[in-house]
Amino acid sequence: MLKKILGILAALGMLAYLIFAIVQFSDVPGTQKCREVVIQVMDSTDRSYVTTSEVRQLMMLNNLGLIGQRLDEIRYRRVEFVVSVMRMVRRVECFATNSGKVIVRVWQYSPVLRVMQEQGIFYVDASGQRLEISFNSAANVLVASGSIRDTVHVRRLFRMAMLLRQDPFWDAQIVQVYVEPNGEWILIPRVGGYEIEFGLPNDVEDKLARLKLFYQKALPKAGWEKYSSINVKYKKQIICTKKVD
Repeated sequence: MLKKILGILAALGMLAYLIFAIVQFSDVPGTQKCREVVIQVMDSTDRSYVTTSEVRQLMMLNNLGLIGQRLDEIRYRRVEFVVSVMRMVRRVECFATNSGKVIVRVWQYSPVLRVMQEQGIFYVDASGQRLEISFNSAANVLVASGSIRDTVHVRRLFRMAMLLRQDPFWDAQIVQVYVEPNGEWILIPRVGGYEIEFGLPNDVEDKLARLKLFYQKALPKAGWEKYSSINVKYKKQIICTKKVD
């Protein structure tokens, strides 16, 4: 009989604990109201194209202030849909915590290339996906312009952009690639009044290696303003043209 009573008490104790745990640790408590909306742009440490203020403003324009609303009545999927229409937003998650906060987490696209064609302007992100241009701000990435006629040109420029981005030296140095009508490239550096005649987009790594060595060994001695062009089109050569006084 005693064992039976102890068993009943243990079962009641377990039931009471489960009820307590459900109430205490539920992500969306039934009657609790939203006391704060926290917007987190998860991958903005390197380059930021989406700001928390832009997300908050968009939510307010769509009557999604949320403060004071019951957590179990908030339409979390609607919040995700509204925020996901922003041009540079890749993914959105919205959920509540047991402390009464609503968290809106935003992942942004990561543009690496801005392509300027006669038909228009667009970005290419780190996965190779084409993106519509953001009208809020121009991303600080490599710019490609000139005779960019098809997707083959865009793919080659994307590979170049990724190579430059992966090397902090080149990421800081080269700002633009101009494609000539014959398919050859002209690189435009951030510093110095010269152009880099890169030639056709082949042996890219070798050309960049030669050019980097020239930058590190010769150019500091000669001076950044001495040349009008630096030519790396030909194997094992760097041909420099001096400026005309």
